Amino acid sequence: MPSDSRGEDAVNPRRGKAFRPSLEPLEAKLLLNGARAAHGPREAAEVATDGELAVSARRPRFTFVRITNPTPFNTKLVPPFKQTMVQSRPPVAGQTYNLLFVSMRNSTRTTFRASDRLIVSVTGQPRNFPILSGSDEWKPGEVRVFYVVSKQYYPLRPVTSAGFQFRVEDSTGTAIPGPSGIFLRVKYNPATIAKVVNQVVAFGPGSKGRSLGLPDTSIWEFTPASVSNVPL
Repeated sequence: MPSDSRGEDAVNPRRGKAFRPSLEPLEAKLLLNGARAAHGPREAAEVATDGELAVSARRPRFTFVRITNPTPFNTKLVPPFKQTMVQSRPPVAGQTYNLLFVSMRNSTRTTFRASDRLIVSVTGQPRNFPILSGSDEWKPGEVRVFYVVSKQYYPLRPVTSAGFQFRVEDSTGTAIPGPSGIFLRVKYNPATIAKVVNQVVAFGPGSKGRSLGLPDTSIWEFTPASVSNVPL
């Protein structure tokens, strides 16, 4: 598998600032002792030097961000999409549900395979779901869709920070669907749900803002951590 370059070892200097997911990129945060990060595993070593504690930590390779600086390229959503339903309890055919979703774009130069063990989950739910299996690949520039169906209008709590949680190698982040990621009253049919999701993500009410210059809160991407991202 091709590999991206890693960032330089560093300690996050913004330790004392409040973390506001709705306003900041989902970059990794360090605990006070630097031994581990709030967003994904890091390899950290503590070395005593001249009576002081020196901490070194390796930065995650990827950063997960909502696309707030749209271009014709990074917000282009062309179905059909490869999809993952992220829930343990299967919906019942014939029942009506609300759809909650995000799209995630691979904005790296890396092609991921099942052996890379990419996973996704939902805040508050214990189960992780593999994103890739068999010979499936997630290629650079490819957009995938992740969704849940629920009787609730917006099943995630807290609404400002809960969402779809991704792990790509040593990097993790949470993609918050927001109001653009909601579509109501879908009659569930396992034979047609993929077509419905394709239509909703690409052409549904939440997508209209893209053509009007308004935010689409449901479109996300992950990039190399060294790439500068516009704050959310």
